[in-house]
Amino acid sequence: MIPSWLIALFMMIAEAWSTRRNAQVRFLKLQLELMRQKLPGDRVILAPEDRQRLIRLGEALDHQVHDLIGIVNVKTYRRWLRDKKQGKAAGRVGRPRITKSVRELILRMARENAGWGVRRIVGELRKLALKPSRSSVRRVLVDEGLMPDPERHAPKGVQTPWRTFVKMHMNVMVACDFFCKTVWTPMGKRVAYCLMFIHLESRKVFVSPSTFNPTDSWVQQQGRNVKMWAGEQGIDLRYLLHDRDTKFTEAFDELFREGDGGVVKSPYQSPMANSFAESWIGSLKRECLNAFTCFGLRHLDYIVQTYVDYHNTVRPHQSLGNRPLTEVLEPVECPPDDPPPEVLATIHRERWLGGLLNHYYRKAA
Repeated sequence: MIPSWLIALFMMIAEAWSTRRNAQVRFLKLQLELMRQKLPGDRVILAPEDRQRLIRLGEALDHQVHDLIGIVNVKTYRRWLRDKKQGKAAGRVGRPRITKSVRELILRMARENAGWGVRRIVGELRKLALKPSRSSVRRVLVDEGLMPDPERHAPKGVQTPWRTFVKMHMNVMVACDFFCKTVWTPMGKRVAYCLMFIHLESRKVFVSPSTFNPTDSWVQQQGRNVKMWAGEQGIDLRYLLHDRDTKFTEAFDELFREGDGGVVKSPYQSPMANSFAESWIGSLKRECLNAFTCFGLRHLDYIVQTYVDYHNTVRPHQSLGNRPLTEVLEPVECPPDDPPPEVLATIHRERWLGGLLNHYYRKAA
């Protein structure tokens, strides 16, 4: 008969080994969790042979791996087991890759048929017993810089004739557009209109005084004003871009038809064709105008002109490397990535419109 003290000794040794083993398992699981956090995407995709290796190892544990498995979800592991029992072969995850020959055929159809979009190309491929999905065809066209849908807005990075034209004339083109704001007056609420102009290359902006009645004579006067403003800023205003709003009359357009320049009208129902003006108006409303209730035209003009000054002087612009317009011409020396405390102590704030807009700067010693 085995002495009780020997049994107790064996149990103590087994318990000590079990504690060490559990610590090892936790250590391995933590490493796996950290590795998954470093991987791109939200999951780990295993090849069919990797799945089989994992299942064979799980058989030794009777597939009770709910507290051990970390590379995939427990439900995924159980689905693999069901597929194995049903005799289903493990397939590769993801859509099949388009072969080089099919890719070349897609590009050939797009180049030889300017009016064909994704659906038309997919339909033509089906006639040839080829079945790539719409998203695959779209991805091929976008990667090659071709329009996936000629009748719709082109994705970013795809060069169209319109984008090419605008890009070639950014230094001599000014875009304009109307925006409105509801204003409270002694007679009740009224809609006030403003006309903004933006030089595409420098991003400098000019905004007209507001009015309740944008007549033909008022619009013409704003055209003359912006021409004087462009001369003061050294801007070669050769082309004026605007949409087909009826407030842009023929007399207004005639002001800009001098020499080899003229007026460029955006296509019908294509606000993205005038994206520079639309984007600036959106920024004005999000960052400033929507936060105010305006009482009269003078109040509205003060808010808008303050934002214009802020935009033209100290607001950083993503398209210009996150630099203000003044620094594009006069770059400033950047401090080190970890500036000393004395540098941070020289940082001050300038407030615009009661702190709605802020400008941070370093005070010179």
